[in-house]
Amino acid sequence: MSEIKIYIADDHQLLIDGLVSALKSYSNIKIIDVANDGKKVLNDIFLNKPDVLLLDLNMPQIDGLQVIEKVKANDKHIKLLVLSNYNAPHIIKEVQQKGADGYLLKNGSISELTKAIQTVYEGGSFFESVSTKKESSYFMDYFMKEYLLTKREHDILLLMAKGRSSFEIADNLFISVATVNTHRRNILKKLGLKRTSEVMNLAASKGWLKD
Repeated sequence: MSEIKIYIADDHQLLIDGLVSALKSYSNIKIIDVANDGKKVLNDIFLNKPDVLLLDLNMPQIDGLQVIEKVKANDKHIKLLVLSNYNAPHIIKEVQQKGADGYLLKNGSISELTKAIQTVYEGGSFFESVSTKKESSYFMDYFMKEYLLTKREHDILLLMAKGRSSFEIADNLFISVATVNTHRRNILKKLGLKRTSEVMNLAASKGWLKD
């Protein structure tokens, strides 16, 4: 059986350590390098020439979607298997369009992962069948990281999206109205918006309030 060279990229070192530990028992799999951010991946990968890149999407500096684009534009022989927490049809469709060879949820088993690795290595594709139930939660999490929103800003943003007043938000979160107004100004500034109605329109378009 041919040896499969694997490069692992994830922003959580604990997950990387777990994958390395689990995969080292497979004689046909060799971990050649790991990375915690997208920039390191792109600096290394064309020199290391792995057969399969295991890639998280929420990577610092350069995100996973950008990594997929750049890798596929420069070396189509490297297979890309996305490992994600998100059961999100929209993002699966997007990674397919950008050229990824597979998509696997992180709550799967090691045997399923090795099957996916073997499948994409041999030129096939491996995409999880998913539901739409948690698609909006993916968008919200990704959006928070993209715009550097804090957890408190996230909570206030969702209440703003529901049309709640500053007094209602303050009462709901047990904070002062002045604190709410400060957060509202910061949220609008980060999003490049001017009024709450724009936040409501944005939330509707992203489906944040479906759940």
